[in-house]
Amino acid sequence: MKNFELNRFKKVVVRDFHNTYSLFGMSMLIIMLIPAFVWLMGLAVNDDVVEVWNRRNFISLAVYITAAISSMKIYNSCNLVGKGNYFALLPASLCEKFTSMVLYSFVVCPLVVFAGSVAVDTILTLLPFGPYKEFLWQLPDWMKSIGDNTFIFPTSIGGYVLSALNIFAVAALFMLANTIFKKNKFIKTILWLMLITFALVLIIAPIAGHFEWGWNWIDKLAEWFKDKTEEQIIRIYYWSHFVFNAVVIFFLSFFTYRRLKKMQY
Repeated sequence: MKNFELNRFKKVVVRDFHNTYSLFGMSMLIIMLIPAFVWLMGLAVNDDVVEVWNRRNFISLAVYITAAISSMKIYNSCNLVGKGNYFALLPASLCEKFTSMVLYSFVVCPLVVFAGSVAVDTILTLLPFGPYKEFLWQLPDWMKSIGDNTFIFPTSIGGYVLSALNIFAVAALFMLANTIFKKNKFIKTILWLMLITFALVLIIAPIAGHFEWGWNWIDKLAEWFKDKTEEQIIRIYYWSHFVFNAVVIFFLSFFTYRRLKKMQY
């Protein structure tokens, strides 16, 4: 079978659309309602939870949750004996099936939830009796400054690019985990991440103490940055973050493709 053929790919995309609607549609709708829960919290506690930056953070959380669980909801049985036959026997090449998987896990599902969450937040902001006073795009000056200088908040093109790469990295990680674990995939992925993080801390901490790294690396880093302008520091941060995420996404996606290629049904 030819490695990639556009007409076959379109059929796979359409099939995955129907699977997404039936297997993940209700979950996405619930995730989109996170701004509504924040709105109700604002009515109940009258706290800064309704401030623009907090609302944006909750919408970001909704998008990250979607990126994490989308592949496990839509392609949950792709690595299961028997149930995975539907994936293996699709009249399309693995490249076409994998590309469609990436499209929905990386882009379509997170984008739909993002658009839906923003729409819900906007509708709630229009209500005259609610706690929301500003729209999401009405940012205070200090937030614009932070976003432009460190990309903590996506208020600039660079910030949005890095945010998208972060989402892709999360989606790629859980997509790989979806091909490894058979049951309780999301919980097992979280537990393994916690275990790996704990193991790395146990390994790195004694080494750092032995070589007396302590806080010296911060002093050395500050010394190195002393002669750099703010623009240069921003550029270094941006491109190092960009390259790191791109490399992580590439390798996670590569190993996912290899896992699917060697899958035995």
